[in-house]
Amino acid sequence: MTTGRTGSDYLHGCLDGVKNIMTFSGKFSYHIFFKNNKQTKKKEILIKNFLRKYKYLFNYNKIENLELNININKFKKEFLKISPERINQKDFLIKLYEAFHLTMKKKISPSNIIVHHSHSRINTKKFLDDFQNATVLVTIRDPRANLKSGLLNWFKYDYRRKHMEHVYIYLRRIRDDLNYIFKISNKKKFIQIEKMGDKNYKRRILKYLGLNYDKKVNLSTFAGIPWKGDKLSNFKNSPGTFNKNIIYNGWREYFSKDEINVLNFLYSKYKKFYKINSVSLFEKIYLFFRVIFPFKFEYLIIKHQKKISLKFISNIFFYIKRVIYLQLLFLNIDIFNYEKKKQ
Repeated sequence: MTTGRTGSDYLHGCLDGVKNIMTFSGKFSYHIFFKNNKQTKKKEILIKNFLRKYKYLFNYNKIENLELNININKFKKEFLKISPERINQKDFLIKLYEAFHLTMKKKISPSNIIVHHSHSRINTKKFLDDFQNATVLVTIRDPRANLKSGLLNWFKYDYRRKHMEHVYIYLRRIRDDLNYIFKISNKKKFIQIEKMGDKNYKRRILKYLGLNYDKKVNLSTFAGIPWKGDKLSNFKNSPGTFNKNIIYNGWREYFSKDEINVLNFLYSKYKKFYKINSVSLFEKIYLFFRVIFPFKFEYLIIKHQKKISLKFISNIFFYIKRVIYLQLLFLNIDIFNYEKKKQ
């Protein structure tokens, strides 16, 4: 599971090809083909729908910047051969991984570990409904660097994300994802992307998974093809290698002093992993009123919305939500916490 732009794809690629690990050529949602995890469907229908939606995982994946040449017909044939006539949600995922493993000319053994890239919090929750005892690998990053990357890179890649809705959602996501992970009882390991360039750090990840060291963990690949980094990345590195530019991406210069103090307060639980200064009571009182006014990166969005339109109204709506959200947190009121609402 990721917590924003935290290198989950890089980790995924590093585990590709490692002995006794079964991965896929990208992330996907498997539960979308079922009404619930008790429903069963015919295997022919399932694989047909899966390949229709995720054909790009076998050839060209635009956003991940991957050009693959995986034999779809062989994958389909292997899946149909090893699957029962009707299959449920949980077994569907297992058979997808086994079929992919066989397509890549690898043997299946009892010691194989499936590493599924659930990516989002929602997909992780659904995955854990099926695999309740699964271990969760959580990629994290300094939350301030994470926020800068999640805003600036998305703004550049997709102009439609230059909207207060994206700001509000991403601002919250970094906090909410970590809160969710802290609450679940599953065994978990937090992986700091800033340390992934260290071979010994990768060695410890494999040891945690109960695996011997495999030098393939040092090269990030998908289906054996070195990964060049996704389309959002500003800095390009040699295919498959660790990008040292992500260790520090200039967030101190990107955010103002007040903005950093707000983020230090908002992401205080990341202190367990990163150096985040505490915010004093007097600073909280000041920031309570300061958050009414636009942040520097928000002003870049709002200043272009001069004409009254649906987009203008939508921007204002999410801007007000952002203000209320932060002010309530300064008052120690977390009514926006979706986890509490569901309990």
